[in-house]
Amino acid sequence: MMIVTTDNSSLILDANVSNVNKVIDDLSLLASKSIGELVTAHPNLLIFAAHFEDNEDDIASKPIFELKVNESQTILETGNVMGFIGVRDTQLKIQSRFARASVVDSDAQANQEEVIEEDYFLHYMLQKVLCINLFDLKHSRNQTNLFDFLVYLFPYFLKRALSQGLYKEYQKQSYNDSSLKGAIDIKAHICKNLPFRGNVAYSVREHSFDNPISQLIRHAIELIKQKPNMRDVLHSDSETLDFVNLIVQHTPSYHVRDRHTIINTNRKPFVHPYFTEYSGLQKICLQILRYEGLKYAHNDDKAHGILFDGAWLWEEYLNTLLRPIGYDHPTNNTRQGGIKVYAQKLSGNNVRRYPDFVKDNRIILDAKYKRMKDNKIDRDDLNQVLSYLFLYKANIGGYIAPTEEDNLVLNMGLLNGFGGSIHKFKLSIPQHVASYPEFKQLIAMNETKLIESIKELSFKQSIDESFSTV
Repeated sequence: MMIVTTDNSSLILDANVSNVNKVIDDLSLLASKSIGELVTAHPNLLIFAAHFEDNEDDIASKPIFELKVNESQTILETGNVMGFIGVRDTQLKIQSRFARASVVDSDAQANQEEVIEEDYFLHYMLQKVLCINLFDLKHSRNQTNLFDFLVYLFPYFLKRALSQGLYKEYQKQSYNDSSLKGAIDIKAHICKNLPFRGNVAYSVREHSFDNPISQLIRHAIELIKQKPNMRDVLHSDSETLDFVNLIVQHTPSYHVRDRHTIINTNRKPFVHPYFTEYSGLQKICLQILRYEGLKYAHNDDKAHGILFDGAWLWEEYLNTLLRPIGYDHPTNNTRQGGIKVYAQKLSGNNVRRYPDFVKDNRIILDAKYKRMKDNKIDRDDLNQVLSYLFLYKANIGGYIAPTEEDNLVLNMGLLNGFGGSIHKFKLSIPQHVASYPEFKQLIAMNETKLIESIKELSFKQSIDESFSTV
């Protein structure tokens, strides 16, 4: 059973639908549990951002969804998390709330039409943030499924992992020659070298690139090659193609019949103090290989899937727009940027605060993925920006949120105390589009309008400071 919903929404699980009780039982295994708890209990879950434990929004303590009973109805409520998650026989697909249904001809002769949910906005943010080449969404005539996302994201994980170098580990190798350098294999020696002709059968442990991790990556590559609509991702750019060829070159022992053995060998999560990026690559390779041939058993309570924190994705997407115009993006997980809370700390460690975007210590902008009504700012959100303005001695604070309506630039008003102003920006997400290229064209125009509005705000700030100095 596939359940489809959107982020930050409520969905009534209709009691009249067949197997609804089974769906509720399956989803109850995951409902209301924190993301941090789920990732620990279900190692096959892939979560973006990878360092979600250090996220200032504290997404590790938040659930993916909740099940609430109201007047004999079961309601599924979602937050900022999007993606796919499956447990037992139930699959849950959470799209962005900006996904819209489109109608295509599925059978021209039978005069039938098919309604498809196109989530162009999620694809667009992933393309911008993770530098993924989505081509023209070749899957667009069919509902996007988990396998599509896994294959599209494979080059990203491959490049992240191999940027740390090709992994090698000690492997037991067997030889039969005259250069003895290990333990003699008596049985093999008797079988191969009688009568004695100068060779000795022996085995030795040596570093090798042809190991279970490299073999797992190779099997994933070979499976993707078999998919006509997906194989293009393996040569979407020169770097990806080079890394694919590197894996193929260093796995000479590859054979398709070993796939099940390699999967079992990689059941234990990969942990290494240096090759840290291989952990995510191992997870996505396992999911690609398991998706078709290794379904989870009906009594298996382990969840699998890939999830994206909408707040993190929106923030990183805005960074691709604001960084070129001079905004810094402090990050908590890397401890870069930010500002100390205390000018002089008398006891304990001095904590830091990390606003989303800062320019010249004068303008503070906060990314908000959640819905924000035009003339209202939540108390916690307002207090957060006010504290940043105080610490940086800045004069302008603002929020940037996505909207289904037109672009919005709103001055919320002047502040008491040290002065300054609060502004709200909204980026319009195109709704009624016929194709992904059209969506990209329209949102690029809206991005330009947003950037011009922010630049104008910065320019006015500079003019005000100049008059103040005079």
